[in-house]
Amino acid sequence: MSVARFERGILKRYIQSTSTKDRHKAKLLSLLDWIWRWGFTSTAVLEELWQLDRSTINRMIRRYINEEMVTEVATFSCRDKRLFLLKPEGLRLLQRYHDETLNYSVKPSTLNFKTITHDLMCQAIVARGCAEGRYQFYVTESEQAKEYLKKTRRCDAIAFEIESGELVGIEVEASAKTIPHRKDCLIATRRMIEDENRFNRVLYYSHKRKHLKDAERVHQKLFDKPENGLDAEWFNAHLKLVYSREYIDMLYHKFWCH
Repeated sequence: MSVARFERGILKRYIQSTSTKDRHKAKLLSLLDWIWRWGFTSTAVLEELWQLDRSTINRMIRRYINEEMVTEVATFSCRDKRLFLLKPEGLRLLQRYHDETLNYSVKPSTLNFKTITHDLMCQAIVARGCAEGRYQFYVTESEQAKEYLKKTRRCDAIAFEIESGELVGIEVEASAKTIPHRKDCLIATRRMIEDENRFNRVLYYSHKRKHLKDAERVHQKLFDKPENGLDAEWFNAHLKLVYSREYIDMLYHKFWCH
């Protein structure tokens, strides 16, 4: 049985019974689909996606590597020091399961190591929301590029929030931004919500509280100048800075604390 495209990677969608064999297969399919959609992943993300401890995940990954379903790539760009990519056998298994042709062109040489930690943090946020049952489905940044013009700005991810029944944009703040960059982001956010109906509101996450405070400070400066044409009331209703200590600690300790 195939899984709806934008729900692929969410473990619960693959579990058909409680048998050990079926649950193992569900995790393998979840992993392969997750990597296929995001391009790569890491142990820290899988901890959130499967809600398992690191040692258990490492044992499973060794098995999948030995079965030539995935390969590992060494990197100094994130705390895990390695990333997982699909191997041809893993892609073939996915194609048989979904009964469709799937393209996967990610290679170690095509990875952008400057954005890996940022991208993994986004994966972890989405993974936790899916595992906790808050998100019904999600759309990655690369998947948005297929629907919209590649030159237009995209959210780091979009997810359907079950409780509110709304699509939410997810943005990860990994560094401080200049005022002109912040202004461009706000204008793009308004366009994506009002003109393009991509989602209903956007959530900002970060591994550091200071990055969120910086965003809040700069946003207010921009709102205070009428010539910018940025309505503070509208943005306060559609943009939320997530100061959750739980998320800040998770992102910091899993992806930045060495």
